[in-house]
Amino acid sequence: MVQKVILFFIICSVCLLSSCVSKEMKEVGGMAHGNHDLKPKVNTVPEARFPLDTSWKTEYLLEIKGESPFLEKRTVVSMQKWRDEIIEFSKTQETVFINGPNKKQVALTFDDGPDSTVTSAVIGVLDQYGVKGNFFFLGSEAQRHPMVVKEAYEKGHLVLSHSYHHVQLDKLGEAEIRNEIKQAGAVIEAIIGKEPALVRTPYGSTNELVADVAKENNYSIILWSIDSLDWAQKNTDVIYSNVVKNIRNGDIILMHADSDEYDTYEALPSIIEELQGLGYEIVDLETLLGVPAYQENQKS
Repeated sequence: MVQKVILFFIICSVCLLSSCVSKEMKEVGGMAHGNHDLKPKVNTVPEARFPLDTSWKTEYLLEIKGESPFLEKRTVVSMQKWRDEIIEFSKTQETVFINGPNKKQVALTFDDGPDSTVTSAVIGVLDQYGVKGNFFFLGSEAQRHPMVVKEAYEKGHLVLSHSYHHVQLDKLGEAEIRNEIKQAGAVIEAIIGKEPALVRTPYGSTNELVADVAKENNYSIILWSIDSLDWAQKNTDVIYSNVVKNIRNGDIILMHADSDEYDTYEALPSIIEELQGLGYEIVDLETLLGVPAYQENQKS
């Protein structure tokens, strides 16, 4: 009987010791994986964010429209070559957009500002008609005209990136591309408290490296499906015609809002009135595409 009691106490002691050792080993193992007093490893590379549903991109891809009698033949040929190539390229890129989905919505976009006159005039027209615009500002110009940037944002329009300098990004190396995008974003964030998440590459110059760098920094690339060609002529009739005669569901319309584009400002009221008369809702790109306009974790 005594032997059985002794044996019972020995077994209990072994079990208790085993339990304590097991618990201690788990605690040590947990510390090795970053628990307790050890700081977790910080991921310094931002996690890329992408639209939840871009299936419509392959189901509904528009031809890029817009022509001008003022362009030389070789310019037209080169422009059409780019249009064909960029459409094919966009099919392989989740975050490169030519147009929006097949809904009766369109977006008015304005490049190359801000400036001291035309940009504010364009904002005034948009406000008059109660529609939202999308301004792809150059970082270098935003630094010169911060109050115009702030005006656009406070009036409810999207303030987006057109890179820092107006250069062909597809001619640059990886570090230079990243600097163009991030420097412009930093300038805009300093003015409105938010860094854009949408960028339009100058001249539409986009290749796989440009798309990859943009994507790594949580930027979607926004191109266009209608070119008003306001940059090619000083003719409000051609600008108006390029938009209203080519309009389709989901169109992203390219115009400009810098000091060289006063004709855009003059043509804009008629364009808005015609689009609304045709039943199109003029929306911002965040609404049209369902993608975030600004980086997450930004100040309000």
